[in-house]
Amino acid sequence: MITYDPRDKSWDTWCGLMAELFSAQQLGTVPEERWKDWADGMQGIGYFVNSGVPDSRMFDNWRPWAEQLVGIMTIRKHK
Repeated sequence: MITYDPRDKSWDTWCGLMAELFSAQQLGTVPEERWKDWADGMQGIGYFVNSGVPDSRMFDNWRPWAEQLVGIMTIRKHK
């Protein structure tokens, strides 16, 4: 599975790229202050339910959450 590295991107850019990448799942985009809503929505989408999407409650900021998400998606790609 391909995903975007969030380390050099703003929330708006990264969220937009991810929404486009997974457009079939209709993630859409949200403002940065609602990143946890977006992350929680991602966990509930059938495509991602069993993929180990990190729990947003464990993070204070979107970037560490997104970096962990990228790691999980990269691992799943190689399985």
